[in-house]
Amino acid sequence: MFSSFLEVLFSVSLFLFGGNILDTKLSLHHFEDSDYKDIFFLKNKQSTVKKCTKHSIFENIEKIHRYNSQGSKDTVYKITNPEEN
Repeated sequence: MFSSFLEVLFSVSLFLFGGNILDTKLSLHHFEDSDYKDIFFLKNKQSTVKKCTKHSIFENIEKIHRYNSQGSKDTVYKITNPEEN
């Protein structure tokens, strides 16, 4: 039941954003649907390397949950070039 809810949530997210992710530096990145699904289901502080179709390079994507001053949780993506690390 819970996994089907997550699949519906993923489908809505993919429909609304079309595989685009805004990173912490406010840069827009686009990923294939299967890669976007892998990124969507990452846990907090986990990372993966996927190819950005907009920039045509492999990028390291880290999913980070953080809490703002109102106490709500935000999810941000830190995207870096894996060759820089």
